[in-house]
Amino acid sequence: MANSKTSYVSRRAFLRAGAATGVALAAPTFFVGKAHAATEKLNIGIIPAYSFGIYWLVQDQGFAPGVEMDFSVFPSGPPAIEAMVGGSVDAITVGSVPPLAAMARNVADFREISVCGDASGLFTIVGRPGMSGLADLEGKRIAVTSGSNFDFFLGVALEQAGLSDMKLTRINMEPIDAQAALIAGAVDATVPLATSRQLIFDKLPGASMLADGAEMPIGKRPSIMDVFMTTQQTMDAKEEALTEVVRAFHEKGVGMLREDNAEVVQRMIAWQSGIGRAGVTAEEVEPLLNNYFYFDVPEIKSVYADGILKQALRVQSEFLVENDRIRNMPDLDALVSDQIVARL
Repeated sequence: MANSKTSYVSRRAFLRAGAATGVALAAPTFFVGKAHAATEKLNIGIIPAYSFGIYWLVQDQGFAPGVEMDFSVFPSGPPAIEAMVGGSVDAITVGSVPPLAAMARNVADFREISVCGDASGLFTIVGRPGMSGLADLEGKRIAVTSGSNFDFFLGVALEQAGLSDMKLTRINMEPIDAQAALIAGAVDATVPLATSRQLIFDKLPGASMLADGAEMPIGKRPSIMDVFMTTQQTMDAKEEALTEVVRAFHEKGVGMLREDNAEVVQRMIAWQSGIGRAGVTAEEVEPLLNNYFYFDVPEIKSVYADGILKQALRVQSEFLVENDRIRNMPDLDALVSDQIVARL
């Protein structure tokens, strides 16, 4: 990679490489899944993105019979990390930027033990009606979760458009609140959740798509990985259980996704309904679910063995430091742990 701002890990690179203090929503009873002869329980903090939903699928389908997962739902990464630090959850699904910020602040001894998927094709920037491009954001207010993957995508998109020095005001909001603020006219743009951004266009006719990760050249997309994360202490205490659910994700969950995609789409519809979100259709779920790049067991082992995850995190970390999002580089050698993946 030439430098931290213009070179990114692409999906093709992956294919070539591979042959309680947080504010959580109440976990509904829907998360109970099939009956198991469980030997151990894991409390998982989950964000309602489809790559993370594959862990719910593992529970729903009984793919990890030695483990039962209880889920708590979080709106974004920072409160999920806070809950994990507080001990209310054992592990979390999270975008890759919040752990970098937390690790840089030495919040805890975090470990990224697997990758749920590369989500770079799902990020967008949506503006109010009348805007035609990113240049229209000059002097405007954009709602985005500070120090998050959404913030990182915004920075990369502006840089690629030659607008990194453009003056605008970032308003720190959770994605759902930011979306509501845009609809209400309180801000001019936002970086929304892929799973709910259609509501913006439904409620705000004429809203403008200012940037779309799926349309960026594949070699220039910012690598935005969704990860499965815990602490070293929890990993040592619950290594067997974590290994079983990670293996089930990459072997059986990804296998079902590839071999019976239509059924997985239907299960994701049920999952979204169960966590209290507005009802979704197969036509809405299918492109969001399948625009991630998922890794089977050989591929995830290559992601770790070939240093692909660490390099992607290095690109993000350097970007965050250079743009004053974090003060110093986090310890990526400690953060990226193959303790679980090596056992698969």
